[in-house]
Amino acid sequence: MQPGAVARAHPQPADPHHRRGRGQRAAAAGLEIGVNDYLVRPIDRNELVARARTQIRKKRYGERLRDNVQQSIEMAITDSLTSLYNRRYMESHLGSLVEQAASRGKPLSLLVLDIDYFKSVNDGFGHDAGDDVLREFATRIRKSIRGIDLACRYGGEEFVVVMPETDMAVAAVVAERIRRRIASEPFQINQGAGSLDVTISIGLAALATVDDSAATILKRADQALYRAKRDGRNRVVADAA
Repeated sequence: MQPGAVARAHPQPADPHHRRGRGQRAAAAGLEIGVNDYLVRPIDRNELVARARTQIRKKRYGERLRDNVQQSIEMAITDSLTSLYNRRYMESHLGSLVEQAASRGKPLSLLVLDIDYFKSVNDGFGHDAGDDVLREFATRIRKSIRGIDLACRYGGEEFVVVMPETDMAVAAVVAERIRRRIASEPFQINQGAGSLDVTISIGLAALATVDDSAATILKRADQALYRAKRDGRNRVVADAA
C-alpha cells in the first residue's frame, strides 16, 4: 500500500439467508394486515396461476355465502308472496317507532287495510287468482307511500301501513289515495286471462298521547276498520280518539 492511501472495504455478497429472513418477515407482516397470499421471487408462472385460481374460488365462495345469509335474513322478515314486510317484522318494530315518536313529540299514524270480499275471489276464481290480487295490491300500496313508511302484510288479506311523522289529517289523505288507486283499475288475474274489480276498507288511527302503545293504536285502527266494513266497505274511517 502506498503512503497516504486509504483502505477500501470491498462489498461482501449478500447473505441469502439474510434475504430469506427479511422476505419471511415481510410476508408475515403482510398476512397480519390482511394479505390473502404472497409469492417470492423468482416467480414461477404455474404457481402464480394456481394461487390466483385459489383466490378466485375463495372470493366466489365468500360471495355465495354472503348472498345466502342476506337471502335468509330477507326470508325471515318479508312475506314471500307480496315481498312486503311480514307480521313478525312489523310487531318487532312498531313498538320502537311508537316510543320514538312519543319521546320526540312527533306524530305517527297507522292504517289497517282489508280487501273487501276477498273470500269470494278465492272461492269464485281460485287461489291463484287470489294470489295475483294480493301481489298487485302490494305493488299499488308501495307506489302510494313514502320510503320511510312501513308496509306489512298482517295476515291473509289484511295489511298494515305505519307512517312516522304523519298526523291524522295527512294520513287520511294517503289512505284515500290508496283506496282510489285500488278501485280505479281492475286487477289482472290468471296471467291476464281475466280481471276483477277490487275495493278495500281502511281503518286509521294515530298516536294520541305519550301513553299510547303500539297495541292500543293498532286496536283503534282495527276498530275503525270494522266500522268501515259495517258502514258499507270501500271507504276510509278514522278513529275518533
